Amino acid sequence: MDDLKKHTTKDGSLSLYSLCYEEGFHDKDGALRESTAKYLLPAQLEQFSNNEKIVILDVCMGLGYNTGCILEKLIQSNIKIEWHGLEIDQRPLKLALNEKTFQRIWSPKVLHFYKCLEKSGKWSEGFNEGTIHWGDARQKIYEIKDSLSFDLILLDPFSPQKCPELWSEEFISLLTKRLSFEGRLITYSTAASIRASFIRAGLKIYSIVPSIDDQNKWSAGTVAMKKGIERPFISKKCQFKDLSTREVEHLATRSSIPYRDPTGRGNSKEIISTRELEQSKSQLINTSSWRKRWNTAQKQ
Repeated sequence: MDDLKKHTTKDGSLSLYSLCYEEGFHDKDGALRESTAKYLLPAQLEQFSNNEKIVILDVCMGLGYNTGCILEKLIQSNIKIEWHGLEIDQRPLKLALNEKTFQRIWSPKVLHFYKCLEKSGKWSEGFNEGTIHWGDARQKIYEIKDSLSFDLILLDPFSPQKCPELWSEEFISLLTKRLSFEGRLITYSTAASIRASFIRAGLKIYSIVPSIDDQNKWSAGTVAMKKGIERPFISKKCQFKDLSTREVEHLATRSSIPYRDPTGRGNSKEIISTRELEQSKSQLINTSSWRKRWNTAQKQ
């Protein structure tokens, strides 16, 4: 039985549900909407307007929405694009390209990008070029030359509880080494374990501001970077902000204990059980007491 199930999200865009991971690829509210809110807007592409070139890494490309949203904007500019993707499963892109609802979203140039990747794994158009590296991201990242540093890293695997391999302290450290000084690593995850790993890797982190429709959420994701952002630039567009007291306190709970994968070849069960053991021995605050206190504070 095929473990990928197609469905249409609330904004009319196509998404998939993985029976294997027991998770959807996107929010039910909309695949396109989510990629725009959690990846495109926090990237603040106008910051690259003076660059000759922008280098992008898409970790877990899936159906390609995150990159597609960004390419739609960049292709209109005169900035040269070098793109790399890491993805283990070729089926989502193939499935998407066979669906009219998916095709209708994109301009001919972005559709051409997808079709090139699906057919040959390579894309070139004018000065722009791209390569998708099919396989386990932990190994495939080494196919990308060491000298290349990324201005944008889009980190979008299944959730840490389902796919801890790509959220480990070691993999995050690897991504951090490849991030340019002015670059941004962007992810939908707000998990304390992931944010704490970013901080230990030397990154400064910010919380993505939820859209007006999602005001019940305390955060829509995380932006991590080597260089801090000047305060006026944070507040100007209100796309991300400093962590709230609630979020800072979350980092002091047992939830902040990282996923560890020292060999880069561990499986999810091993990684999760190692973390659970470490949590059981930890002196950090129990996460349930943090959650209970903040839920109580909200009701008052």
